[in-house]
Amino acid sequence: MSAAANIIAAEKLPDEVPLEVSIPFMLGSINVAASYGSSFFLVDALRSAPQSASIAGTVISTGTIATILCSLVAGRIADLFGVMRTITLAAAVMAIAMICFAAAPAFIFLAYLGGLSLGIGWSIFYMLAPLQILERVRPAARVKYLTLLSGSQMLGIGLAVPLARTVVEIFGSYIAAYSLFAAACLVGAMLLELAGRALAQAPQIKMAAVRLTFEGVREAFKSNTRYPIVMIGIGACVFSGLSTFQTLYASSRGQSADIFFLVFTLTAVFLRFAVAPVIGKVRLEWVAAFLIVCTMAGLFLLLMNARSADIYILGTAMFALGYGLSYSTLNGMVVLIAGTDGTSLAVASQVFTLSYFVGLFGFPYIAGQIVSAHSFDDLLISMMMLIGGNGIVLAIQVFSASRER
Repeated sequence: MSAAANIIAAEKLPDEVPLEVSIPFMLGSINVAASYGSSFFLVDALRSAPQSASIAGTVISTGTIATILCSLVAGRIADLFGVMRTITLAAAVMAIAMICFAAAPAFIFLAYLGGLSLGIGWSIFYMLAPLQILERVRPAARVKYLTLLSGSQMLGIGLAVPLARTVVEIFGSYIAAYSLFAAACLVGAMLLELAGRALAQAPQIKMAAVRLTFEGVREAFKSNTRYPIVMIGIGACVFSGLSTFQTLYASSRGQSADIFFLVFTLTAVFLRFAVAPVIGKVRLEWVAAFLIVCTMAGLFLLLMNARSADIYILGTAMFALGYGLSYSTLNGMVVLIAGTDGTSLAVASQVFTLSYFVGLFGFPYIAGQIVSAHSFDDLLISMMMLIGGNGIVLAIQVFSASRER
């Protein structure tokens, strides 16, 4: 949607997003995120076609490249069509991806088009969705809604695999599963359109151009927003390394990787929704420090675990507590800092997400080299060192902020 006519100062914005906006927006986000989560069983879907696993790897790599590249231009597209309309179009592109995956067993070339569409749709949606929150509520309330948004996205992603397995068991085909996700994307697009119409006349701040430029990125790294931006990139490295090679770790401890993903998803989703109303009332630097300790404790328990299922679950839950809340906490930190030092909110938020994507998609290659040359335990130690690095970055941020007062 185009920007609303009711431009007001940030301190005059409401503390709550109206339910006629927040409900369809969050439900639409769940639907779109679930469709993104369908990429996790693409290998199984193509194998059942039957196709080789290498094709699935190429399709996923295509989506990864599209995600990174489209992250750089999402703001430019939003400047042309409006942020909310672009988000809605991204959901429609995700529907195209699901249709392509459904048709891939008959026309394998459509799998590549599906991977491309998935990367385009998800990157644009993930980059721009937080901007609607930044424009509509007071700075103090932004962390709450960013946490709710990230919880909705995590819930959708977590629901994807068990929902798909249920559909495949009932209908005996991944075609039915991807058809369901295509319909979910279209429903999500409709819900986002409803939210956009309700937002049309809502009060908002005047948002500068959304597009990312080299100068804008440079300004984000010159300001204190650079600290949480660096921290989320490091955190994404740890999450991607732990999740990508979780099957290898679980088998070395006599466990099932399904336990990790189930416990992580349930814990992270529950905590994000549970703490959303109060997280903005606590100084975020102290929250971030607590989460770093929890993440380190979770990794340490996984490292020291021999073959105990209880310790596996506890370590996963601790990691989910630490990492699961860090995204919204650090995101809130970015927008709070940007709101006080004059850095563009839209640019800072997008650079934050871009840093997350770089860590998420870039680190598995490095992690794979560590596992191949040494062991998963060495990878765990390396990731603990990265989390320790985050603690150092946070300490530098706190010290820098105290000197500026």
